[in-house]
Amino acid sequence: MAKELFESAVRGQEDLGGVFEYDGNTAHFYLYDMRQINQQIVDTIHIFSGTTDLNDSDVIVQWDKGEQRVGLFLRDVQWAVFNVASRRKYGGNYKTQNRPEIPNEEIFSCMS
Repeated sequence: MAKELFESAVRGQEDLGGVFEYDGNTAHFYLYDMRQINQQIVDTIHIFSGTTDLNDSDVIVQWDKGEQRVGLFLRDVQWAVFNVASRRKYGGNYKTQNRPEIPNEEIFSCMS
């Protein structure tokens, strides 16, 4: 069976959460509404499909200091972000040879 990866971070208000999930075949980054009884998915970004050499320690989900953006960092590089203030999303399409497609103003530092 292929390995599975899961990482998440909930905003301080406990209303929204960023969740990375790799089921052994496909990886997605989700924005969850934590106020719902069943924690409803608000939006999703496709990260990659297929096998990966990523490990648990390679994946970080983190909110920025103002808690307006939640980012997905793979090997300390931001590959996806949900900006909850502007209701926009960026990134995805992870490949080791590629660069993330995220506007500079949406990039923030990973504090691992």
